[in-house]
Amino acid sequence: MSKLTSHPIDPSFFDVRDRTLFTWLGGAGVLINSRGTIAMIDPLISLIQSDDEFLAETGHRLLIDLPILAKQAPRLDAVLYTHADGDHFAEPTARTLNDRLRPVFVAPPPVLERVEQIGVEQRRMRLASENARWMIGSLSITVTPAMHDWQPTNPWKRSDCCGFVVTTPDGVIWHPGDTRLIDELREVTGVDVLFFDVAQVQTHLGPAGSAQLAKTCGATDLVAYHYGTYDVPPGGPFGGDPDDCLTYLEGVDARFHRPDPGQVLQLPARSAAAPDKR
Repeated sequence: MSKLTSHPIDPSFFDVRDRTLFTWLGGAGVLINSRGTIAMIDPLISLIQSDDEFLAETGHRLLIDLPILAKQAPRLDAVLYTHADGDHFAEPTARTLNDRLRPVFVAPPPVLERVEQIGVEQRRMRLASENARWMIGSLSITVTPAMHDWQPTNPWKRSDCCGFVVTTPDGVIWHPGDTRLIDELREVTGVDVLFFDVAQVQTHLGPAGSAQLAKTCGATDLVAYHYGTYDVPPGGPFGGDPDDCLTYLEGVDARFHRPDPGQVLQLPARSAAAPDKR
């Protein structure tokens, strides 16, 4: 897989618009502008200093330039966390977003416990229990179940992780988070864009499970995640390669996107050669 080229996210991305834009932030992160309502899913967009170098919040060297930093985002209405793994939640980004922008935090219990510790008030916390739903601005957010029992001696409870269906005026985006393929996920329908997990590990959907969901949820566009971001060996939970997924997509009637970080798409989904500007 060739090295990705990051597209810096222009401040104009956050403007009120007449359509929905979204972009991949690297790792598992997503940024959505739904006609002026701004949401992030699993953002890791801060750097930490180790000795004389700056690393990702996971502690790894980055293979990309982050398309935006938490300290640069001009507006934010909601942050959605699927679970507390270090490549989905990290305190530096959560703290910076909270201190600067005071968004609503939607997350399962292990994450809410941690965001409360950094000063998020109860009134800005939403418990991501299965099938819960909220309206935040122009977004309707529905929690989907997940089973990510990766700890061999003390597996996480099912309620400790989740996914999110984000319904906008222009279409529906589904980020299933980290999960095995469970029966309830096959019941999710009416999706336009499915974030497609390319990590080929047993505790994830992986390309086989993601391809199954692509068929059942009806998505016309698939957007890869868990690849190209961290300096890790091939494979593993965030060292996938989208090219390895192509054989699983035979018979799937959908476009497969392998975006660069910060590359802007819109609903109905289409790739953009450069960040969208009005």
